[in-house]
Amino acid sequence: MSLSTSPSDLPALTSPEVVSDPYAFYRRLRAERPLHFDEGTGSYLITRHAAVSAGYRSATYTTKNYEWQLEPVLGKTVLQFEGSEHAKKRALVSPYFRGKGLENWMAPIMRNVAGLLDDLVQRNVDELLGRLIPGTEVDILAEFGHYVPVYTQAEVLGLPKSDFDQFNDWYNRIIDFLGNLAKDPLVHESGLAATRELRAYLRPIIAERRSAPGEDLVSALVTAEVDGEQLDDEEVLANISILLAAGSDTTDSALGNIFNHLLIDRSNWEALLDDRGLVPIAIGEMLRVTPPSQMNGRILSEETEIEGEALPAGTWVNLVIASANRDERRFENSEKFDMFRTDMDHSKAFSASGEHFAFGYGRHFCLGAMLAKMQMEISLNAVLDRFPRMRLADGFIPVEKGLKMRAPREMQVVL
Repeated sequence: MSLSTSPSDLPALTSPEVVSDPYAFYRRLRAERPLHFDEGTGSYLITRHAAVSAGYRSATYTTKNYEWQLEPVLGKTVLQFEGSEHAKKRALVSPYFRGKGLENWMAPIMRNVAGLLDDLVQRNVDELLGRLIPGTEVDILAEFGHYVPVYTQAEVLGLPKSDFDQFNDWYNRIIDFLGNLAKDPLVHESGLAATRELRAYLRPIIAERRSAPGEDLVSALVTAEVDGEQLDDEEVLANISILLAAGSDTTDSALGNIFNHLLIDRSNWEALLDDRGLVPIAIGEMLRVTPPSQMNGRILSEETEIEGEALPAGTWVNLVIASANRDERRFENSEKFDMFRTDMDHSKAFSASGEHFAFGYGRHFCLGAMLAKMQMEISLNAVLDRFPRMRLADGFIPVEKGLKMRAPREMQVVL
């Protein structure tokens, strides 16, 4: 039996059993079938750290799968380009996600974090006739976490705040499309419809910014130039779409995951209250053990040997980040959230040479990683400041949901 042959008792990737607890499934694959063909998706799952790392580094693992996975709802983005074309397109947008470009995001993030928390406090005051009465119970994600990235990114794009709820609706429908591994036709059509609506909304705004650029990111995208080349309208639309959708969901899910780890074992929360220097370390460890984006697809451009087996050109493989980040061959107590582990360089957690793959790796490392870090750090510190006694509501057990993107979608807490 080859490594990729499926034992009869292995469930399908999209089965309820795996969706309920993918980590148990990946643990078994790492031990028994590190290269595993999943008939339901038609892809090979690569689950060990070394093999996933090799896949990210190899030019034979191409992003051609994004033609059907991402392009229908996001357009052709920098994620799909390879070689010199990838380098040039990335150069047009990357200045806005590092250095001085990144600094421009700080004020909107601070305003939105403070504003959302103030709104949360005010609703509690109005409803309970008191200010932050001890014992007040809320869903911190529904009231706060789900909105931080959408609000921040829409504001930086220079889009009107009155339309933020509409952005959130488009974002949720597009994210559902991207995670639709089970190929539900209703989810598929809803995602395509959201894309049509978003693009119809954005086209006149792009035209306006071309004629009268401002200080916003849309203006920066339409005026960016490298070697005499600029982004056309379709490319601007694609970059805005991926920012509002994929960029928002990773931060949204990351906030759910970090609150989960810190409140399930509240000694972690207390540790952060005592030492705020642990905040970025806690976020980096969360990204290792529960990465919001759990896998990335690739198409092999030529015959490639993986885990001792040759796969032909054109094969679809999935680099299973959620498994590689928990590989016991690489990390001690690999499935435990541990802010004090010594087998990972925490200073690299948000870099292209990091030891986990939550943001990808190498040339396709996520452009928005430092922005996500900033949003998570500001948000977490703000909640620690405002609600140091926050705990899970009595009887509430957080439940992670999703397969491609995975996180709790509800977090009932007592402030």
